[in-house]
Amino acid sequence: MSAQADHAGYRCSPARRLDTLEEYDTVEVVIYGPFQMAVDPTTMEIPGDVLAKFTSPEEDGVAIGCYLTMDDISKVELAIARASLNPNAGIPRGTTGWAGRRVFHGASEDDAHDIEENGISMTKSSKGYFGEAFYVAEEEELARSNYAEFSDDENDGAVLEFVIAHEARILDLRNSKDAEKWQTSGLERHLGEQGLAGEAVRKGIDGVYDRSVGGLAIYNPDIIRCLGMVSKPSGELTSSPP
Repeated sequence: MSAQADHAGYRCSPARRLDTLEEYDTVEVVIYGPFQMAVDPTTMEIPGDVLAKFTSPEEDGVAIGCYLTMDDISKVELAIARASLNPNAGIPRGTTGWAGRRVFHGASEDDAHDIEENGISMTKSSKGYFGEAFYVAEEEELARSNYAEFSDDENDGAVLEFVIAHEARILDLRNSKDAEKWQTSGLERHLGEQGLAGEAVRKGIDGVYDRSVGGLAIYNPDIIRCLGMVSKPSGELTSSPP
């Protein structure tokens, strides 16, 4: 958690520069998590009167606590301590947490070049845990090891880097609201069927993430943009386009 106050635009009182935070009546607060995304305070055990002072991460990209008293901060600190015991605490909905994120896909060098030149073909995509989808990982090495585990390629394979569009409708199953939407979508009953990806997109789901799977299943290839091959079988790095 970071607390700040000053005269230059911070939501605090008084709105002027003082020597210490303790001299302010109220300060501005931001909560950071152990993951690469904004923290959603609504998923934590923060008292309602304090929670009402936070902006939504869906609106600002980060949840900001406005005009918090020192007593409010003590309550937030207690909620953070409890959240440390729950790995899903603070995880925002996928539309917020995955917007603009960099992800990676392992493939043979030929397939990687084909994706670079012709884009993603869902008909060529694999059927994994979440059915017909284009599977990507959060880390380059994980993408490489996943490819090595499920392929007969004697080489290490190549890794492509992608960026997820800000408007992507991703479900992150660590978030209870996203998990509920996934359950009510009915897609889980049809994971082995052809055409699952198209049906998911029609239901407003561009992709789904589950921690236990360790990757993100993309149903709509239009929401990720290829930045290029970041690693070749030889281990030589290639530069990504700007």
